[in-house]
Amino acid sequence: MSRSALKTTLSLISSTTLVVGLAFASMSSANTIDLPKIGETAGSTLSIAQEQQIGDQIMRQIHRSEFLMKDPIVTDYIQHLGYKLVAANPDALGRQFQFFVIHENSINAFALPGGYIGIHSGLINASRSESELASVLGHEVAHVTQRHLARRLERQNELSLPSILGLLASVLVATQDPEAGMAGVAATQAAGQQSIINHTRDNEREADRIGITMLSAAGFDVRAAADFFETLQQSSRYTFKPPEILLTHPLSRNRIAAARERAELYPKVEHQDSLDYTLVKSRIRSKALINDREAFRDIEQKYQSNQLKTVEQRYLFAELLKNNARYRLAIDILSKLYNENPGNQLLLFSLSEAHLANGSGQQMLPLLEEQLAKTPDSTKLILSTSEIYLTAGKAEKAEKLLLRYSDLNQNNPAYLKLLAKAQADAGHTPEMYETTGQYLMLLGDLRTAKKHFELALHATSEDPYAQTRIQARLEDVKQKMRAMIEAAAKR
Repeated sequence: MSRSALKTTLSLISSTTLVVGLAFASMSSANTIDLPKIGETAGSTLSIAQEQQIGDQIMRQIHRSEFLMKDPIVTDYIQHLGYKLVAANPDALGRQFQFFVIHENSINAFALPGGYIGIHSGLINASRSESELASVLGHEVAHVTQRHLARRLERQNELSLPSILGLLASVLVATQDPEAGMAGVAATQAAGQQSIINHTRDNEREADRIGITMLSAAGFDVRAAADFFETLQQSSRYTFKPPEILLTHPLSRNRIAAARERAELYPKVEHQDSLDYTLVKSRIRSKALINDREAFRDIEQKYQSNQLKTVEQRYLFAELLKNNARYRLAIDILSKLYNENPGNQLLLFSLSEAHLANGSGQQMLPLLEEQLAKTPDSTKLILSTSEIYLTAGKAEKAEKLLLRYSDLNQNNPAYLKLLAKAQADAGHTPEMYETTGQYLMLLGDLRTAKKHFELALHATSEDPYAQTRIQARLEDVKQKMRAMIEAAAKR
């Protein structure tokens, strides 16, 4: 998927997911499609199970994009921040949530059906505090818990079936051919947008209210939400186009004022940004500067003249050094940073990365194993330790460690890919086929996933439950393939 195609698709998600969702749910569940009726409740329009199915369909497209940020550090951080907010919202505890980052400099965020919440890397770097970043995630969580997709569907009764199916087809085409896709969207989208705009503003106000409550319960500064949106609005006053988030999330002075008034009802909290927040911002920035030779020379000169004083500045330089294959100096800087901040898993992971690239990964094993014993469910440490086990020829040890936490990482492509490699190196071929099938299924390659599950099913495994488990996975992927074929036929 090209960058322009991805951007087109994601920008459509915020405003058209409701229509896409209706079409997906309808096409996969029946031969005829019943449009929502006036007066129906959200629950009768679209079930939570249908929302999950829709979200899974869209997420498979996103997983196949090269612009989904797969960096374990960034992904792990945004997941933990999101889960902290989910834990503070009783309505969210019964739902599944997954948070992910799109490598895109624009400032935006969006919620998909099924609890998938995406945020652009540009928004992370544009935030001035962890509370501001948390306020955006909390807002998107509220869209999911309040079932705004289903509620907005109730406003779509004047859209005809051809319009709904046309919009769905156009969005799917846009993932492959943005020029053709946008032409279809332009023709089909206009009819429905005006009919839902007021309801959308109501949804935004409700998400603001729920989001502020979540921020307070999670210990963040509740004034951050209004601060962030006001800053973005003021910064775009004299530009041709405001940040995307101001377009996909309708904003007004009254809404900002209402958010400030509501925030005053809560005690003032001086939230201290975590070290991980500042380090993640530097990590993202290092990826944006990966080919900027001038920026690298400038920061190197500052390092040589002892002008890099803050942790985030030195960490940024270390990441740029790794990108330029200057591992020894990167190791030196990261080692000093870790000694200054002992136990920080993000710095430990980055240090391990540098040692692995330098061919000295085994030096990190004692420290990694010590920290892993303290926090055994840390995905960062599990991945890093397993990588070093594999380079040291200890495939079975890597496999055993990874399998211990398979339930926690079943939707983590990086984890599944590493587990499949460990199983292959350990000579556990049937298990490798099954894990590879899971990985491919997550990425949306259903046909190849099916082949791997079939290979696993006909192989001999020492696991007594393997046949039953693999048969269930095979039936699941077949069902998804049938649904896609039916949807394509109806389009």
